[in-house]
Amino acid sequence: MKSFCRDTAVLDEPNVNESRRVIGKLKLVVVNHAFVVPALRHRWQLLAQDERFAVHLLVPRLWEQSWFGERVTYHIEEIHDGDFHLHPLPTTDTHNWSQYLFRSIDAHFRDIRPDLIYIVHEEGALIHQQIYLYRRLYAPKAKIVFFSMNARGVPHTHQPHPIKRAVQRFLWARTRKQTVAALAHYPGCKDSLRRGKYFKPIFLQTQVGVDEELFSPNPSARASYRRALRFDRATVIGYSGRLVEDKGVDDLVHAFVELAARRSDIALLLVGNGPLKPEIDALRAEHGLHERIHITGFVDQNEVPAYMNSMDVFVLGSKTMPHWIDTFPLVTVQAQSVGLPVIASNSASLPWQLDDTALLYPEGDRVQLASALTTLIDNPDLRAHYARKGQARSHEYFCHRGMTDSFKKVVDQVMEGTFMYHDDGEPYTQWKAY
Repeated sequence: MKSFCRDTAVLDEPNVNESRRVIGKLKLVVVNHAFVVPALRHRWQLLAQDERFAVHLLVPRLWEQSWFGERVTYHIEEIHDGDFHLHPLPTTDTHNWSQYLFRSIDAHFRDIRPDLIYIVHEEGALIHQQIYLYRRLYAPKAKIVFFSMNARGVPHTHQPHPIKRAVQRFLWARTRKQTVAALAHYPGCKDSLRRGKYFKPIFLQTQVGVDEELFSPNPSARASYRRALRFDRATVIGYSGRLVEDKGVDDLVHAFVELAARRSDIALLLVGNGPLKPEIDALRAEHGLHERIHITGFVDQNEVPAYMNSMDVFVLGSKTMPHWIDTFPLVTVQAQSVGLPVIASNSASLPWQLDDTALLYPEGDRVQLASALTTLIDNPDLRAHYARKGQARSHEYFCHRGMTDSFKKVVDQVMEGTFMYHDDGEPYTQWKAY
């Protein structure tokens, strides 16, 4: 398969925008509100280090984001660092990702004239329609791909209101026509798109990924955090995220309480906050476990790796709920990148995501969860085995360097219009279409 890259040459016109001075670089525009968070831009900064790419992120200038129940307001400034460009733009909304539009992106599209546009928004978001319009006006040859994390069906298939359903059906038809390929969290999202009659190539690659430089083993942080928590001599079972039933936190806490009644060598560390905190506090008081269950409350994302380093086993017990499916929980692969063995439920994407690199148990089954915990607590060699396998899989498929290498191969195929397809029975491959 040939590369899309062409020989480079420099234009002579003195007033040409810097982002357009070098012919031959593929000009990629990526649209997503979440890039207001600095840590979420890293994979695109990494891509921009490749001399074949100029990367432009379009983000809201002002955005209110909720993390673990805490609201954070971001005020974004422009960044132009080599071939990496962050363009903050005023929007019609500052917190609703499915409804906002850019107030004006004429100048940016006119100056950039992208070759490829990646819309990292689900197919029902209005921003899709705005991007289609501006592509037609200023970059008619640009190709568009989009990201989907929808495992319950494309929007109109579960919309009860007839008028809204008709509108969404119309907008979805435009997305099918305007885009050349899709990227999706996991096979359930692919199946959802196929049921919605999207028959173009679909690649299975999550959209954020893990910064392996941040989520890495850190013996110093491990020692200092365990000492501060007074967990020096305990086997620490950990979780990071919202304290909600959807993530199986209730199952984890009850399994821990049951085990803690029989053994004194374990502790539980919950990194985050949420509606289950009062219930957990009540259980701590009832069973005298204040010293053995620690809840951090809200912490900055940059501090999560240090807390993970203080753990010995990581648990995520996601459960499929009437309103929700866990289509790609990032925390499990973050934990694996740190070097932790993982126990997870068999809910939604987790068996596919983790494959044989973790211990899986039936979602909601507290007895089986307690059994899996006992197995890893009592077998350090098995913990090391799962830690090694998990870290290798995380780095290959879900961390920024491995994902960037695969994304480049996806781009080659999209730009050429020639796709390589995954064969049945072949191992998971991010850069082959499904």
